[in-house]
Amino acid sequence: MSTPLRATVRAVGGSVVGAVAVPADVAVLVVAVLCGPLSRVSRRAGAARSTLLDRAVALHARRLTRWLGWTPAPASVASRTRYLGAHVLVGLACAGVAGLLVYGVVGTVAVLASWLLGVRLLGSPESAPTTGTEVATLVLPGALLLYLAVAGLVGIPVADRHLADTLLAGRGRRALELRVEELTAARAEIVAAVEAERRRIERDLHDGVQQHAVAVGMLVDRGRRATDPARREELLVAARSAAEQLVAEVRDAAWRVRPAAVDALGLRAALEDLAARAPQPTTLALDLAARSAPAVERCVYYVVAETLTNVGKHAGATSCRVEVRQDGGTVRVRVRDDGVGGARLDAGRGLAGLAARVQAEGGTLGVSSPAGGPTVVEVRIPCGS
Repeated sequence: MSTPLRATVRAVGGSVVGAVAVPADVAVLVVAVLCGPLSRVSRRAGAARSTLLDRAVALHARRLTRWLGWTPAPASVASRTRYLGAHVLVGLACAGVAGLLVYGVVGTVAVLASWLLGVRLLGSPESAPTTGTEVATLVLPGALLLYLAVAGLVGIPVADRHLADTLLAGRGRRALELRVEELTAARAEIVAAVEAERRRIERDLHDGVQQHAVAVGMLVDRGRRATDPARREELLVAARSAAEQLVAEVRDAAWRVRPAAVDALGLRAALEDLAARAPQPTTLALDLAARSAPAVERCVYYVVAETLTNVGKHAGATSCRVEVRQDGGTVRVRVRDDGVGGARLDAGRGLAGLAARVQAEGGTLGVSSPAGGPTVVEVRIPCGS
């Protein structure tokens, strides 16, 4: 027997076993309904009712897992009661279709045997078929009903699994499936954002760090060749200034790769440094009662850093305000500038990369930027542990 056929037969067998358990389900439901009012005033009665429902549903979960390949999930008392009530209907339908199938098989065999062997197996001798026409008249409609019964019996396990998914797994599983779909859809965006970040760091190293390193080398070399002491001193001062700029470029590049100050000093100190180094006047409003998960703090830092960089490059803003606060189990970031506006989430890699980074931490990013400004970037990220 092939694997798909074996799985189908196994699932049908599991549903038939479930149909056999219908009387027990009805008994459990009757007891649960009768104990419902009593459980509101007696904790022991409520515990007994919950235990009874637990055991009844656990048996069905075991049956579904073993025979139908279903994955069990936690369920509330209300969903367990609804499941048992709905399963009674599915079990009765399964029993009815199985009974029709058995009746059809027995009837077909009896009719053919009566005709071929001359043995009256069903009914009175007068009602037994004696010609091929009479046999066809009885067998052909019966074969059609037999086919419908088989199709119905094969479809019962599908309804059985769907019932368990809806009433036992419920919203939790559906929410998990939606989350998996969101993460799968965001994977390409995250990969693209990481690649864009890598290219930006490479460009910064090439256009910034490398150029300043070359400038330092040239100034030192010119200073070594200079014969005039005053000229030599001037070149060495210029070389020292270029070296300081080189150190600043290296530090900025390292911070863009991984903001060490976030881990060492905390998010507050890192954001204060960002605001102090921003190209436009930036005010900072922080309300951080406790530290969040390290990944969340780094994500907040990147959001603020990238947003301030975008404001300095594209917004033409004269001021900017950054607000970061913890609200329950969520970190909220709001960056507002008085620039020209027109920023869009799908306009480039910058904001799109930030959105992918925020989504990877389970958060959301929104942008409001009408023409003429102001531009407001709002982010919400779960604090984590």
